[in-house]
Amino acid sequence: MIMATHTLVSQSPITSQSYWQRAAAVGGLGLVGIFGLWLQPIPAEVIKALPAAPELAPWMLKALLLINPLVLLLIATLTGAALAHRVGLGSVLAGTAPAQRQSEPFIIAILGGLILGAALGWLDQLLLPWLPDAWQQITRQRPMDGTNLMAAMLYGGLSEEIMLRWGLMSLLAWLMLRWLAMPIRTAMPVAIALNAFVFGAAHLPAITLYIEPTAALFGRTLLINGLAGAAYGWLFWRYHLEAAMAAHAASHIGMFAIYLMLG
Repeated sequence: MIMATHTLVSQSPITSQSYWQRAAAVGGLGLVGIFGLWLQPIPAEVIKALPAAPELAPWMLKALLLINPLVLLLIATLTGAALAHRVGLGSVLAGTAPAQRQSEPFIIAILGGLILGAALGWLDQLLLPWLPDAWQQITRQRPMDGTNLMAAMLYGGLSEEIMLRWGLMSLLAWLMLRWLAMPIRTAMPVAIALNAFVFGAAHLPAITLYIEPTAALFGRTLLINGLAGAAYGWLFWRYHLEAAMAAHAASHIGMFAIYLMLG
C-alpha cells in the first residue's frame, strides 16, 4: 500500500511553478468567483439574522459577508497548492495538469454538467411534493434571472470548487494515502465520497435562514448536492480542477433551464 502511494506521487505532473505561483494562479480565479457573491442582492433573511445590518450601508454589509468565504478560499488555495499535485490531482492554471489536448476534458465536463444539472433539477422538482409547504413556496418564488445565474456559476463554479475540491478533497486524499496508507484505487473514491457529503452538508446552513428544516429537506439537500459533488470530484481526479469548475458552472445552467420549464 505504501508503494501505491509512492507510485501515485511519482506519477503526478512535475510543475515548474513554485508553491506561491500555484497558489496565486488558483486563488486569483477564486477571487473572480467571490465577485459572484457581490452581484447577488442580500437576502432579507440574512439582514434579519444580523442585528446591526440595518445600520450598515449595503456595500459594507456585503463586504462583511464576504469575509468568511474569503478566509475559506485562502485556506483552500494554500492547502491545494501544497498537496494536490502530491496525490495526483492537477490544475492547468497551477501547471500540474498536462496542457495538451485540453478541449476533450472541457467538452466532457460541460456536456456532462448540463445533463447533470438538468437531471438534478428534475429530481428536485420530483421531490418537491414531499417537502414542507413553506419550502415549496420559497422554491416557487426563487429569483430566476441572469444575474443570479451568473452569480451561481461564478461562485459555485470557481470558488466552491477551489474550497471543496482543490482544498478539501486534496487534503482528504493526502491523509488517506499518507497516513492511512490506502491504495490509490480505494483512497480516491473514499475521498470523493466524503468530499461530496461535506459539499452537500455545506448547503444546509443556508436553508435554516429561510425555514425550520425537516428530515426530508435535509435528505433532499444532501442527495442533490452530494450527487453533484461526487461528479465534480470524479472530474477533478480524472482530468483536472478546471474540468470540475466547468461542469459545476454548466450544471447551474442545466438546472436553471429545468426550473424555468417546470417551475
